[in-house]
Amino acid sequence: MLPFIRTGNICRFEPIEPLRLRKGDVVLFVSGSGTLVGHRYFGQTFIGSERMFLCKGDSNVYPDDPVPADRIIGRMVWIRKPIGQYRASDPRLKLWAWLVTRVSFVSLTIHTYVKLIRKLRGMKNRLWAS
Repeated sequence: MLPFIRTGNICRFEPIEPLRLRKGDVVLFVSGSGTLVGHRYFGQTFIGSERMFLCKGDSNVYPDDPVPADRIIGRMVWIRKPIGQYRASDPRLKLWAWLVTRVSFVSLTIHTYVKLIRKLRGMKNRLWAS
């Protein structure tokens, strides 16, 4: 969820009925591999007669595999960062959610930036290791 959630940030999630989710909410769910994932809710789809929920990380280009309702644990209500604590209802966080969910170029730009930074850090480590 870079750059929104970073290592060391503390997030609080509260249980919610999946049907009450709104586009842009950050949800905590159990992935198909059994790991906890916090990604942004994008919408719903049906696979057969089962309602599935679509989520995606802010820096991911593609959405996650659809998530069934019984794997959704809750919705983020606040996040604590080194610069302060913010409620999910904060207008700045709402604006960020709107941009990430409606302007695909934003996620692509973040994805490219993260890849570039990781590559540069790797190059730096290889240069110093020589």
